Amino acid sequence: ILELNIISAQELAPVARCMKTYAIAWIDPERKLTTRVDNTGGTSPTWNDKFVFRLDEEALYDATSIVVIEIYALHWFKDIHVGTVQALISDLVSPSSAMRFVTLEVLRASGRPHGLLNI
Repeated sequence: ILELNIISAQELAPVARCMKTYAIAWIDPERKLTTRVDNTGGTSPTWNDKFVFRLDEEALYDATSIVVIEIYALHWFKDIHVGTVQALISDLVSPSSAMRFVTLEVLRASGRPHGLLNI
């Protein structure tokens, strides 16, 4: 079991005047999990939502297994993609099974970094 707590983000790209953001995380694209919407954080939202993923031992330490986290801002017609984080699961897991805090760069669709995600 991999527990992932999406804590917060900082200095996200201001894609809308009033940003109400949420994040979607997945290892398997068929099984995506979504945070609650942060209505007040703007470009520095806080979610503090915990996700639990079931993985086999091989996937946990495989050098190609990744977790993807996409951040979106609510919009009346279609939600706006703020940025994406992709991280190797093996980089997130501590050998001692202890809790780790990790800060990762959020990449815009162009591939340029803009903001940080705390997990």
